[in-house]
Amino acid sequence: MINQKEKIVALYVRVSTGYQVDKDSLPFQKKELKAYCEHVLHVDKKRIEVFEDAGKSGKNTKRPAFERMMEKVKAGKVSHVVVYKIDRITRNLVDFSLMYDDFKYNNVTFISLNEQFDTSSAIGEAILKIILVFAELERKLTSERVTDVMIGRAQSGQWNGARVPYGWDWDAENKCPVHSKKEAPYAKAMYQMYLDGGSSVTIRDYNNSHNIPTKRGGEWTSKTVADFLRNPINKGAYRYNYRESARGKRKADEEVIYMEGVFPPLIDQEIWNEVNRRMDANHTRKNTSAMHPIRKNCNVFAGLIVCGKCGSNYQVTAKDRRRGNGFRPSSYACTGKYQKKHCDNLNVSDVKIGPFMINYIAAIIDASKSRRFIKDTESLERVILSHIDFTDVAGISESSLQDTIDLLYGRSGTETLSGKPVSKDGKNTDTVEKKKELQEKLQKTDRALERLKKAYLFDDDAMDEKEFLEMKTKLEVDKVKLENSIKSLDSSSISENVDQAAFIKSASQFLISHKINSGGNIEYSELAMMDEEAMKTLMNSIIDHITVMDRHITEIVFKNGLTHTLLYR
Repeated sequence: MINQKEKIVALYVRVSTGYQVDKDSLPFQKKELKAYCEHVLHVDKKRIEVFEDAGKSGKNTKRPAFERMMEKVKAGKVSHVVVYKIDRITRNLVDFSLMYDDFKYNNVTFISLNEQFDTSSAIGEAILKIILVFAELERKLTSERVTDVMIGRAQSGQWNGARVPYGWDWDAENKCPVHSKKEAPYAKAMYQMYLDGGSSVTIRDYNNSHNIPTKRGGEWTSKTVADFLRNPINKGAYRYNYRESARGKRKADEEVIYMEGVFPPLIDQEIWNEVNRRMDANHTRKNTSAMHPIRKNCNVFAGLIVCGKCGSNYQVTAKDRRRGNGFRPSSYACTGKYQKKHCDNLNVSDVKIGPFMINYIAAIIDASKSRRFIKDTESLERVILSHIDFTDVAGISESSLQDTIDLLYGRSGTETLSGKPVSKDGKNTDTVEKKKELQEKLQKTDRALERLKKAYLFDDDAMDEKEFLEMKTKLEVDKVKLENSIKSLDSSSISENVDQAAFIKSASQFLISHKINSGGNIEYSELAMMDEEAMKTLMNSIIDHITVMDRHITEIVFKNGLTHTLLYR
């Protein structure tokens, strides 16, 4: 534990605007606080540490210097926290209560110079909480006043300082948005493209492939295109107070300020109205959720697929049509298609990737169980590829096969794929010991059953029928439990590749692992229909990522670091 005299005295200073910074508010605070430490607390200068947040608001605690200070408080390295004024550290009563709990727990004294108190006394602690209530009230009243002023400005048609949208520039002299000479032609073209039968997706692809940047110099998405086409400023209207924040939820209609004819229109109102009418119609036609029961979609390979051409991740595009057996696969597309690189790698679907992956995993596990027959990379490749029919795969890279052999036997011949110790016959040592213990218990239970039967049949004074049946039933139940436990260990080879407890959380997941261990071709759609969530959990527990090229899986990287590179004809 750190000695109290070795702990630091933390001086916290903050200003919330650039104006205050320019007026040397921070140097003034630091000067006053250091003088107080020297002449009142009599603290050695070496123990003083200043935590400074310039231009940060006190409405919350998301401030770099404040967070660094609190880390030291929680580590027990601080004896005092000193501020010039209480609202320098926080104006929020809830935040201060949480912070002050940390102070008290770590024996930290809190001192504010301006309010003339410190929390080493009961009266100082009480005054602190009263002052903080009024500090928070002042902040809220100020916020309400600012909101009222901005609403008043909007109602009179004045711009409130937000970033102007695409197609517009800011006129600093007249303090209003004006048509952008650079962006307006592209803006008008987007409306025309939609009228000509385009969509937010085709416009997005056109803009990105022709290097037309967004307002912030980024790439277009279907949402940014739709937001632009929907913005009423393009027809000259002014809409303010529309959302809680830039990307927050929409506010009630009565809170929104909407005025027509405030700005010179960028697009004819008739064109704007027609484009938005078509967007509404397309949205209604595509939104068929009311026709089906609400069901959360599960996309088994979401987040696991990487593009072999551009290196981007694949994203889920949609759930495909339902097949005859009831299986409804997911489709995935390279995100590079929608960026400037405009990748042309083909989409993939669970129809192809699902059966391949589940059977490949089963093949690896079969190779793990057959390690005694695997002498070299050729025999390992033969086991993997002949176990299941991968007709379009020509082979597996030599380095992948060698790495797999190294992991199958361990570097010293005593480890499995998961790095767990194995016995001479290649089985997991923990599993062997557990199975041996269970078998011994099973033998004892069998002997107990035999003795019970003999006692009942040949000893008239031993027990009555009811007592015999009760004891017999208990022993038989114990026997079944032990036999099931042994069977479970015998079918747990998959745990050599992944932690079985990570994904066998339900009966359906157990059935999946059982299918994988059973050998032979596995019907992916059958398992996916049974429980897609279980299948997704299984894949995420085993696979780090899958690389695809023109609908072929070219590389599989497992969670344990093993990488398989696949070769095609």
